[in-house]
Amino acid sequence: MRATKADELPQLLNVLRGDMSLVGPRPNIDWEVATFSAEERPILSVRPGITDLASIVFADEGTILADAKDPDLAYEQLIRPWKSRLGLLYAHNSGLPLDLRIIALTLINTFNRAAALTGVARLVASLGAPPDLVAVASRSNPLTPAAPPGFAAPIGQLFG
Repeated sequence: MRATKADELPQLLNVLRGDMSLVGPRPNIDWEVATFSAEERPILSVRPGITDLASIVFADEGTILADAKDPDLAYEQLIRPWKSRLGLLYAHNSGLPLDLRIIALTLINTFNRAAALTGVARLVASLGAPPDLVAVASRSNPLTPAAPPGFAAPIGQLFG
């Protein structure tokens, strides 16, 4: 169920209640929000959603973190920086046309991950994303530690 994201179906109740949207940055846990930089805070200005750009790009999050000695640190260094940048890109460009494209790419990702990643990379490029974010969105290269928006160095180098 996790691989097909069928476990997300109960969240439709949250959408019907108005607590979530179909599209928007995934909800963050409290301790993570507490560590957000001022630059990351605009992510919190949009309603969280069931799917977003990062949900597609990091659909394999479990695999990325599986062999990490410290999965939390690996998440903070490899995923959070890019997830935050994708969330900010969404927050600055949100609207129905973008939501429809993300829904379509989410459906494509279910059947053809490579096509979905190519579509996400093209989409983020069309929204004016910098080349490094476009490259991560395509997932054509291995992820390397990066600093979240508003931080000077990857987490761990700052607090580790």
